[in-house]
Amino acid sequence: MCGIIGVENNKDAAVLVAAGLITLQHRGEESAGITVSGLDKMKTVRSMGLVARIFNEDALSKMEGTCAIGHVRYTTSAKSTLINAQPFQIDCMHGRISVAHNGNITNFLKIKDMLAKKGAIFDHTSDTEILLHLIAMAKGNLSSIVANAIKQLDGAFSLVILKDKTLIGARDKDGFRPLVLGKIGKSYIIASESAAVEVIGGEYIRDIEPGEVIEIENGKIKRSFKYTKVSKQHTCIFEQVYFSRSDSIMFDKSVKEARIKMGALLAEQMKDIVKTADIVMPVPDSGFYAAQGFSRESHILFETGFVRNHYVGRSFIKPSQNLRELTAQLKLFPIKEVVKGKEIVLIDDSIVRGTTSKRIIGALKKAGAKKIHFALSCPPIIAPCYYGIDTPMKEHLIAAQKSIEEIRKYLGVDSLTFLNLKNLVSACSPSQNNKNLFCCACFTDKYPTKISKISFKKKIKERINK
Repeated sequence: MCGIIGVENNKDAAVLVAAGLITLQHRGEESAGITVSGLDKMKTVRSMGLVARIFNEDALSKMEGTCAIGHVRYTTSAKSTLINAQPFQIDCMHGRISVAHNGNITNFLKIKDMLAKKGAIFDHTSDTEILLHLIAMAKGNLSSIVANAIKQLDGAFSLVILKDKTLIGARDKDGFRPLVLGKIGKSYIIASESAAVEVIGGEYIRDIEPGEVIEIENGKIKRSFKYTKVSKQHTCIFEQVYFSRSDSIMFDKSVKEARIKMGALLAEQMKDIVKTADIVMPVPDSGFYAAQGFSRESHILFETGFVRNHYVGRSFIKPSQNLRELTAQLKLFPIKEVVKGKEIVLIDDSIVRGTTSKRIIGALKKAGAKKIHFALSCPPIIAPCYYGIDTPMKEHLIAAQKSIEEIRKYLGVDSLTFLNLKNLVSACSPSQNNKNLFCCACFTDKYPTKISKISFKKKIKERINK
């Protein structure tokens, strides 16, 4: 749950990276950082907080160079402090190198123990640091060093790496997290989402493929190759459900288009339930496009029934339950004139813990809603994510602990419907004949790679204790 971007061969590299990070701010609000590389120097600035606060005009004026990478962070397993803010910069026998990472390395503890036995000293608790040690120990040219390092990693990793005027992008063989290639003038861009490329004036070219390492220097692609054999893609389907920006392109269509299709298919599932409903209403902003699709398919009036406070962050990605609950209280307030006396179809993207949904539904009832049909544009989340989305362990997932009917009673709604997995995959796929592209483990409890759940729980426990 982070965002990364790199720009090379551009005198305004740091400014463009900062603008790209603002576009990717939804992927992480805890910290941000930029490394810029110029003639014989590399500078990294990292801080806790939002991009626009950290990288103001004065800060950017001091970041000279023609190549830069940047990172916005949300903690999934490591301690949320400045020490873990990225990019990470090192000095080694290969020179100065900086790395920014989105994902979660599932064999982190195993490799960390191996490196510690070889004398490695760790300054961070983030899994990204092991990659720096692996790079520092390897021999060869930069892209080969990166390839040899990431061959040892399991799990999810999309990377941007900077050395002097060389920008490298790399994506794990399953393609869990997105990574795209773009261009602005004579400069190449690598970013987590196509929106970050287009907002800064660039053109989206293509996705970095699963298992691909790409090396770029002076406006030219020097090398592009697969670091290992790729058998099957497993891109996280939750990116389209919730996490990616609606204007980003995934699998040849916008995320918005996929979400509208989710809503339309949800309406088909519920056609016998909502015959007397008065309005379709989204939970802002996550349910907006699915509610549009539902309204179009069902011909039930679309209404905006909440006022959203845009100065409050996304409640799902707050690092503690207390902050999530406070954020939920501040974020949404129902418009009584819209909901009073109405039978409502309420659309959201997902239920994780259930506490936020319960509070929202309680607010609608207090405002006078007559009936509430709650509909979600994905299946029940029954298993944690080990690949970089901060879904908690099973004991904290409401759908792993309760039946759908028990959840309905807990929420206090008249009906509860989840989009089934077949329909979700159909909405997200580029074609009817190409549906085997996704990791759906949070809905199925079937993971595409080997997972050391004990190690992962140990890692989470270490984060909480620290």
